[in-house]
Amino acid sequence: MLKRVLVAYSSRPPIIEYLKTAFARTGVEVRGCHADVNHWFDRFVIHHINKTAHNLRILPRKRDLFSEHPLAHLNYRSSRLLEAVNDFSPDLVLIVRGIKFTEEVLKEIRKRVPLFGWWIEKEERMEEAFREVRLYDHYFFMSSSCVEEGVKRGLKGISLLQHSVDTAAFRHEEREKKYDWSFVGAWSSRRMAFIERALKVSKNAAIWGPKWIKKNPLNMALRNAVKGRYIEGTDLVRLYNESRVVINITNWGFGEGEKRSGMNMRVLEVPACGALLLTDGSRDLKTVVTPGKHVVVYEGLDDFGEKLSAFIKDEDERKRIAAAGRAHVAGHYTYDHVAALITERYNAVKGL
Repeated sequence: MLKRVLVAYSSRPPIIEYLKTAFARTGVEVRGCHADVNHWFDRFVIHHINKTAHNLRILPRKRDLFSEHPLAHLNYRSSRLLEAVNDFSPDLVLIVRGIKFTEEVLKEIRKRVPLFGWWIEKEERMEEAFREVRLYDHYFFMSSSCVEEGVKRGLKGISLLQHSVDTAAFRHEEREKKYDWSFVGAWSSRRMAFIERALKVSKNAAIWGPKWIKKNPLNMALRNAVKGRYIEGTDLVRLYNESRVVINITNWGFGEGEKRSGMNMRVLEVPACGALLLTDGSRDLKTVVTPGKHVVVYEGLDDFGEKLSAFIKDEDERKRIAAAGRAHVAGHYTYDHVAALITERYNAVKGL
């Protein structure tokens, strides 16, 4: 029986904590290994030397002068993961991918215990994931396109596992609406076009994310809307609850609409707060939430502007969709469901 799971991922977003809480309800203990923890020698010495060598064109961008050094980040985090396995003796190791580990360490872990991966990165990077599937007992993908392409190539032991939401962390709060709309995410040229249109609809807005002011130092309407570089936790939940409309502008994928698969965490976290989400679409999104019923989906810049304006004004319709989205997400897409799917797959691998 599954009793102990070691999860390796970054410290934020706190997916490890979400899984720890969900698994605890089934009697399974989860311990985390934060893959973004780095050694000071890598941060202040190795990184500086490599960056200087790259800038001076002494070293090609894809090469590293310290690739074999034990304190280089890849090697350091890999050794820390192996130490965590030795210390905790888990029944299962789950690596949430993003940050990679050395092949040698993955092979050593798999000798001792089942090893699962969960790819939550862009579908454009699927080739990177495909190269390492053979190192795992099972490999989950958050995007259906990755699973479809993997099956075409004959990859075994892969399946779809989409994002979920911790409804204790992302919750509805009765708050006064301070902003007509809000957006959380880094600047990009694609996002800038939508934000400019949103500012034409209403300047009563809140934007959180890096590079917005740096890229637009003279845009005063934008500067007034930008509240900071990063927001998380209770502050993020407060922002969603204080916004009439929360905007989602996906910055990855093989295009828009049916061309793109997968979805980011905002698609579930915003409805979980009882807030209205105005989002771009994907073929996976409509299998999770129903456009017009649980969230609002826009197609293109003009449609985006029209729908943003309409839902800022229409409080009754906004509240109706937001309430339906909250109930749907809470009933179908919590981390309890993720824990159950991982446990089911673990039992299959172990023949239980």
